[in-house]
Amino acid sequence: MHVVLIALQADMIRSLAAGGHSITLLYEPRHKRQALELSPLITRRCAVDSYERVESLWSGLECLDLTEPVEVVLAGHERAVVSAAVLGSQLGATAVDPLVAMGCRDKATQKSRWSQAGVPTARWCVMTNGAESVQQVRESLSAAGLEPPVVIKPPLGGGSLFVSVANSYAEICDSAGATDELSRPLVEQKIDGPEWHLDGLVQKGRITDLMVSKYLTAPIRTGTGAPVRSVALPPAMHEETYAAAMDFSQRAVDALELARGVFHLEAFGQPGRFIAGELACRPGGTLISRVGESILGLDLWAASAQLFTGDPIVRKEVDPGLVHGWVHLPSVAGSRNSVTEADILGIDGVTSVSLKVPVGAVMGGMLTSSSNGIGAATVSGSSEEECRIAMDRVVDRVQDFHEKRPYDSVGD
Repeated sequence: MHVVLIALQADMIRSLAAGGHSITLLYEPRHKRQALELSPLITRRCAVDSYERVESLWSGLECLDLTEPVEVVLAGHERAVVSAAVLGSQLGATAVDPLVAMGCRDKATQKSRWSQAGVPTARWCVMTNGAESVQQVRESLSAAGLEPPVVIKPPLGGGSLFVSVANSYAEICDSAGATDELSRPLVEQKIDGPEWHLDGLVQKGRITDLMVSKYLTAPIRTGTGAPVRSVALPPAMHEETYAAAMDFSQRAVDALELARGVFHLEAFGQPGRFIAGELACRPGGTLISRVGESILGLDLWAASAQLFTGDPIVRKEVDPGLVHGWVHLPSVAGSRNSVTEADILGIDGVTSVSLKVPVGAVMGGMLTSSSNGIGAATVSGSSEEECRIAMDRVVDRVQDFHEKRPYDSVGD
């Protein structure tokens, strides 16, 4: 099949190549190096200025002067979900329906659909013209039955970027006015208590695979500089939790009419009393897909392609008695990174590592997004507590490296 992939996603490319498919890759310039590295697996490729602009994507295809019809259009990034659906629809290719894609991308749209279907979600509103005054904010929230504390976020955001908690109407005004990204902010009631992410596969409208994970440090706490941590629960050890999560997830995807694909659903509360946060029709970020391989025995990114090409979903055996999780690796804004993959892999309990800030590169801060930091690591253990201890060990060791082993001393 001829597959157009919007955004570079290595696992999807490898899976498509293994299936013998012709791959046309549309990528942003920041991914050029990875595109070159994977070029032996790619049939043709073209740089585009934005994954979100359909006209840019369409122009890229026109520049390639394709001689074979496009049969499947896939998104390899959150920002490509809606544009891939629209492009696929226009080309008559197999893809996510644009209305479904919008419901799985825009947080206000999905909350509206959940509310109509009786799926519990936090009270919310969208300030369509931003925060123009404290009085206007107060009136907008009052009309929706909201009051501080609230969470402010872009309706089309991701990775907790530009997400913050506001404890007063004045704080809402200040936060929403601080960036153009919040010129049309979604405001929702802050919910305290446990936070979860539910990751699974939908085939013919039914969830066939599900992984239940609990945040030990939730993304919203990124604003405090705390690295995000998550532990996945083995299904055999948590049957009741999985039953409740399966029922809740099925209701959530039904309301959004997602009949085929991989999803990442954020939720609050307790099993049996879950409250929907937000849902994306693509695999979760960070190393969730790697943990999925250990819990479900499948690569979520590869599966997200196989579901649309019709290839068999590749599965492998897993150890049902092991607990797995992941943790972000902290950074120090403005300093050069001195931490290597070998440093992390040498820590007890670590099973894999992904560094996105090379040794010697300047590190960004941890305060603006849950995806910031120098990378992430996966851990495993015989219990949740063992995983928690391993994550603490990783964070402490990385912070120690930053403090006591500056970049200039690496290799001495």
